[in-house]
Amino acid sequence: MNIQEHIKKVLREEVNKKFPKPNEKSDKGIYTLLNSYFVSSEIYQNEYWKDYGFSFEFCKNGREIGDLRVELDDRSPDWGPRDPRPQSERSVKNVMLYIYPNMVDMIKKVLPVRENYLMYLIEEWFEDTYMDKIQQMLNRNDLSLDYVTKTNNKKGGLCVPPITKPEDVETQEMMDYIKDNTLFSYRDMERHEEEEPGWIEKTYLAKLRNRERDRINREDRENNPEPIDNDGY
Repeated sequence: MNIQEHIKKVLREEVNKKFPKPNEKSDKGIYTLLNSYFVSSEIYQNEYWKDYGFSFEFCKNGREIGDLRVELDDRSPDWGPRDPRPQSERSVKNVMLYIYPNMVDMIKKVLPVRENYLMYLIEEWFEDTYMDKIQQMLNRNDLSLDYVTKTNNKKGGLCVPPITKPEDVETQEMMDYIKDNTLFSYRDMERHEEEEPGWIEKTYLAKLRNRERDRINREDRENNPEPIDNDGY
């Protein structure tokens, strides 16, 4: 045995000491932790691009613990009319699950597991546990998870449930708010409302919710700053 083969053998033995080979018992333990982590979470569906961009926020105890993004194909040119096809006529382009490092760290503290294998188990678990529900919410049956990735943020932001329009808000007031906070003109809004009845109210409520989300998360960051690691990053 040459020196390179010896080094590989020693490293392999050391890695196996730290991370036991996967088995059915350890897999079940990880699934149990995932079930416990996500239990009682609320799922908030958002459409961030008309007919082709959707997000599903998993929120628990007022904080986001996961975010599933579904992107359908879109043929809209950079400059020109929007692709008019409804989402039912579009094929699936990407389905991505974003999770936060604090969940991954929690699991790895309880059960020693290689992170790449853990990500694989999370993908399998999510497919089995939530994909049918997401498909029902989106009225599709062709979704499958493409990949799972960790976000750069240690934990998710605070969640804001969908907002209901106050009864005393008139259409003109909603249009004024949209004009003050977007690049849409009144003519743009009227055209969108003709093409999609309810567009003005939907856009108004989305802007209100985004403003509230930005506010509470800004306050959360100010009151609970992320700790700096040992390297100062």
